[in-house]
Amino acid sequence: MDPSALRIEFEKQLKDSETKIAQAEEQLAKLKEYRLKLQGGMETLDLLSPKTEEQGVTSDGPQEPTTPATEE
Repeated sequence: MDPSALRIEFEKQLKDSETKIAQAEEQLAKLKEYRLKLQGGMETLDLLSPKTEEQGVTSDGPQEPTTPATEE
């Protein structure tokens, strides 16, 4: 291939890659928004039915037992 044909091919591939990157970034933004909605749904469920100590482990690890404050 001569240099001018090669340049044209590279420009075409560069434009194609830029288009694919823009589409991927758009898809990533949509997935992040979807994840936030799911997290919000999980938080809502937690508020509606709070976990008790018997239910055990959360995604942050085991819950620490709550002890009533003692007066001295």
